[in-house]
Amino acid sequence: MPRTLRADAQRNYDAVVDAAREAFASRGTAASLDDIAERAGVGNATLYRHFPTRDSLVVEALRFRLAELDAVARELGSHPEPAVALREWFIELADALRAWPGLPDTIAAALGDENSPLRVACQPLQLRTQMLLLKAQDVDAARLGLTPAEVFALMLALAWAAERFGDTDADLERRVDVVLAGVLA
Repeated sequence: MPRTLRADAQRNYDAVVDAAREAFASRGTAASLDDIAERAGVGNATLYRHFPTRDSLVVEALRFRLAELDAVARELGSHPEPAVALREWFIELADALRAWPGLPDTIAAALGDENSPLRVACQPLQLRTQMLLLKAQDVDAARLGLTPAEVFALMLALAWAAERFGDTDADLERRVDVVLAGVLA
């Protein structure tokens, strides 16, 4: 059970998270942690006391978006057409993962690090991807033999490409459809 912070510590915590969201949005996930601490009006020690790693700060900055994505995936899980649900999940997740410059790279690196809190935070997204993929495979709408990890990696790659090439929403949807041509049966 997480401990309750004193009021001043909670203000500092919130200020760091808000500053991180702003910095990640404008300068990407590689934004300087020193600059984030300065923007939050706290010292480096305060930032590192709350967030010992960059990944732990990224997780907290993404917390609300991750919860929103989980809700979207749960809703898509009851969609009557699994292929349509999988397509919508691809678009929603790829769009969310391109929110900040460098976020797809940061997540890809975290997935390879067993100790990363960001890897742990991405596990529900991977489980939701698995759920939607299996539903599509159960009705022969998606190719058998694809693993949820492969499909999640494709979504991450779509986010990377969309971020890298400055895709519009229409561009992202087109890329999703191209990738899904290889995923759907």
